[in-house]
Amino acid sequence: MTSGGSFGSVPADPSAAYRIAAAVAGEEAVQRFIEALGPVGGHVADLVIDVVFGRLHGRPAMSHAEREMVTLAVIAALGGAEEQLTMHLRISHRLGITPEKVIEIFTHTGAYAGFPRTLSSVETAKAFYEEIGVLPLQQDR
Repeated sequence: MTSGGSFGSVPADPSAAYRIAAAVAGEEAVQRFIEALGPVGGHVADLVIDVVFGRLHGRPAMSHAEREMVTLAVIAALGGAEEQLTMHLRISHRLGITPEKVIEIFTHTGAYAGFPRTLSSVETAKAFYEEIGVLPLQQDR
């Protein structure tokens, strides 16, 4: 193992990843994530937090919001990960990314990943935004 700032290195302070995760996603969301996987995959939760938040979100070239927009596009393009997409919609909302911008991300992603993936992502977003009471959205057609 090495130390330093490169991917694959051991962070000087492993708890830094948890602090970043809590700042980005919220302490409650991090705890729910850890508890949900804990009985069978606590080590997976630790790995995700270490890599995603300690090693990726900890890098200075992009803001947390920019990284979240990329994450939304990738999950939308992959499809079949609606639970994770909802979790990231919650994080994006927490980071101040507007619902209109999220829908635009999904619309743009459709040109590259296909419209069935876009439709699924928009349906997931619709359910999330209904749940938090921000519908209807202002849209350019």
